[in-house]
Amino acid sequence: MAREPDELVEMRLVLGAQLAAYRQAAELSQGQLARAAMVDRTTVAHIEKGRSRADERFWRIADEKCWAGGALLAGFRAWEAAKQDHEVRAREAQLAEARAKAEALRAPLAAQLFGEAAGPGGAEALTNSITAGGAELMEGLAGPLAHLSWIGNLAGDVPGTEADEVIGQLARLLCRWVGAMNRRELLQFLGWAVGTTAASPVLGDLNPDEQERLSRAIAAPSRVDKHVIDHIETMLRYCKRQEDALGSRAVLSTMLAQRNLVTNLLTECPSALRSRLLSAYSDMSTSLGFYFFDLSKFDEAADCWDQARAAAQDANNIELDIYALGNMCYSASWQGKGHTAIDLAEAAQSLSRKTEDPLMRVCIATEAALGHATNGDHADFMTAFEKAENILKSANNLRPESPAYWYHEGWLISRKSECLLRLGKIREAVLSASEGLALFDKSFTGSRAFCMLRLGNAQLQAGEIDEAARLFGDTAAQTRSTRLVKELRNTRARMQPWQDTPAVKALDDQLATYGLVTNFAG
Repeated sequence: MAREPDELVEMRLVLGAQLAAYRQAAELSQGQLARAAMVDRTTVAHIEKGRSRADERFWRIADEKCWAGGALLAGFRAWEAAKQDHEVRAREAQLAEARAKAEALRAPLAAQLFGEAAGPGGAEALTNSITAGGAELMEGLAGPLAHLSWIGNLAGDVPGTEADEVIGQLARLLCRWVGAMNRRELLQFLGWAVGTTAASPVLGDLNPDEQERLSRAIAAPSRVDKHVIDHIETMLRYCKRQEDALGSRAVLSTMLAQRNLVTNLLTECPSALRSRLLSAYSDMSTSLGFYFFDLSKFDEAADCWDQARAAAQDANNIELDIYALGNMCYSASWQGKGHTAIDLAEAAQSLSRKTEDPLMRVCIATEAALGHATNGDHADFMTAFEKAENILKSANNLRPESPAYWYHEGWLISRKSECLLRLGKIREAVLSASEGLALFDKSFTGSRAFCMLRLGNAQLQAGEIDEAARLFGDTAAQTRSTRLVKELRNTRARMQPWQDTPAVKALDDQLATYGLVTNFAG
């Protein structure tokens, strides 16, 4: 990894010194701050000396516990902004170089693509069918489409983020282009472009009959019927399982396209089906909120969850309203906002009395427990968590269609270890995480990876360095979650005092194998 610029190193040193000053003024020891932030004392010491980095969650908690009045969090955000600015400039330089190399490979790909998709004369017909705004945007597609043609040929020269940037640019142009077309024009386009990158997020893996039915509904939302919504719900379930296996970034664009489709269909959806379509919109919005949360885009996540709640209430779907609130609870706890999480959980619990879905009641009781643990309230945590356990044990009508369909005993016990870590109950957290991992449903790959990470963190704080390193290596082999990768890197940074041990060296080899290498030098 490239050496960190001197300006960023200096900012990190200053921020660490500020942390030490505020902590001492608040009469907190390094150990006390470490327990509040769920890290070890050595990590706090390294951060104060500017030797280690920490994420926003740490600085948010440190700012609150040290009574810094926002100064520490502002300092971290300034450092993060400077870091991103440096990365953007570096990426722009790489992009300029890559584009120069690609110039010789550029071809009139847009004309080829749309000509072949439409058949003889299809490109001309397509161009004639697009409004003036769409035609202007059509010209802008040539560059991104050409980049896609050469990105694979330059795999050795172009970083992975370059491919993401080009694909993102193409997706934005397509969304603008679709917005400039009326529904009939969009139907013509989809009819020609089935099977291409442009249409795949909308049509998924539908068979030809299903594609035609959905395309007709896109052109005329009043033609939405039960089968169209069946297809939408099927694609939603597919995206959820893909996210668990491949991570949020892999399905975000597809889910956004699906929700945009539903938004259009809602304009003229028959009243008899509107509640069901609104429920699909709410479910998609909650999932999108979690994907943005996984990418640390908290404002975008909050907007999606607000939209999910509004749609669920319009549909009179209590379970989906609770589902969105549960996600909001978890996000608040993750950011160290225990009181906010508890307030949200109380609102959700009042709704849960109206549902017969026990998994939703387990969901909210668990999030309430995490909120209390975030606040350091052991007794209230135990009360809330015992409630969740009792509901799950006594449930005899679990619904596979529940929004919280993945909740099971192993998952619940694993979440308990997360709470215990926040409370500083390290040995109890090790036992809980071990038990949860043994019972975890292995079909949920991403969720199980988080379970392994919790156990590894518990082992690390218990001083079991070799076992922790082994677990982190196993986690790296399974994860595609951006948030989990970030946590894994932060956790590896906390292992710096043991970086010369065989176990940690073996871990670094595994991280390199899976493309998760970070510069851990002091």
